[in-house]
Amino acid sequence: MENRINFKNKSRNKRYKKELIIFFLIGIILASAIFYYYFIKYSPVYSLDYPQVNLTFEDEEVNYDDFIDCSFQLKSKVASENVDSIDGSIKIRGSGTGWNRIVPKKGYRVELSKSVSLLGMREDDDWLLMGIYSDYPRMRIKMSMELWNTLNPTNPTAILPESEYVNVFINGEYEGLFLLCERNDRRLYGLDEPQNSLDSSLIFQARGPIFLRNYEPIRWEQDWPNEYEGISIMDEILSQMIKFIANSSDEEFFNTNHGIYSKFNKLNLIDFYIYNFFILHKDFWNCNYFIVRNTNPSNYFLVPWDFDKSFGQFAWHMYDSDDNQENVIREDNELFNRLIGNSEFMADCKERWFELRNSIWTEEKVLDMVYEIYNEIIDILPIETEKWNPSKLSQEWENDLDHYVNFFIEWIPERLDFCDSYFDDF
Repeated sequence: MENRINFKNKSRNKRYKKELIIFFLIGIILASAIFYYYFIKYSPVYSLDYPQVNLTFEDEEVNYDDFIDCSFQLKSKVASENVDSIDGSIKIRGSGTGWNRIVPKKGYRVELSKSVSLLGMREDDDWLLMGIYSDYPRMRIKMSMELWNTLNPTNPTAILPESEYVNVFINGEYEGLFLLCERNDRRLYGLDEPQNSLDSSLIFQARGPIFLRNYEPIRWEQDWPNEYEGISIMDEILSQMIKFIANSSDEEFFNTNHGIYSKFNKLNLIDFYIYNFFILHKDFWNCNYFIVRNTNPSNYFLVPWDFDKSFGQFAWHMYDSDDNQENVIREDNELFNRLIGNSEFMADCKERWFELRNSIWTEEKVLDMVYEIYNEIIDILPIETEKWNPSKLSQEWENDLDHYVNFFIEWIPERLDFCDSYFDDF
């Protein structure tokens, strides 16, 4: 009898163990399913709501100086936007000095073996992947480019590259949210073929620091004509231009026939000033812009660039909305020092500012642009900013995303009001 009871107990124990194992296995399956659906299938990292760029290359280290071979693939929820794996080359963007070297998240330049359209942008073989690390809300850089482009219908010189957000994977590892961006090049500005003369179409980049009081070749870069064209025109053109800016009398400088407005597009100069003044573009007036011209006798025009310090923020630093940079501008840029000192130019700036404020730059329209960008990346932002937590770079910076997003949104109407008062004084 006792043996029979023991046998029954053993049978029950075995049955319980089997049931526990079954429940345990079911639990693992359910947990795996939950993990898959919530953290993989529906995760913003893996969801094609954010297009994916997959870059693969050998163990060779990506560097600032030389391109290395890679393959490039783009996946999108829009089937027509998918790009199968193609050969290319890659290097890190920037000079590799100063802040660019310190930040842990790098941007990249990618050259493809053939021209393709990416996410509806123009066909090209040369693309930028902006790391946007210094833009903590991950919105200011894109907003800066799109805001400049809003001027284009009334100012054809207001052209900056198109850009789209993408999730980037390098050798299968998630690298974060990037801006896939066109380059500032001849195609973007619709420039003519180069000529081996001073009349050629051109793009010169101000590396800085440049104060436009004397010409220092090391501070500049000739982006067009390309170096391999064997055409070097920058030295002669810029030395003559800067000599005129720095040394001409007021009578010569503002001469109707031969003055500054016969050389530069006047509306471009006006918009360049009020736009960069409004966005509080720091670390800028003596660097980080392009001088562009189509074939002579076309006028020169200026293109702003590098928006790390804009809209009252740089990385985790914040700047007041009533920061008046006029004195800094006059010290850092002799061209605008002379223009700002001219009452007619400032009266034209005032007229243009309020024209924009009453049309495309109302508070509502500017904020609508911000909200559209924010809604596009709202799901990925916490993941992105946690991955690239600022405290890893400096313990003094807190990873308070909401604070910086709110500061950005609240700063804009305050800055608009400040600029209204500033320009109204002229």
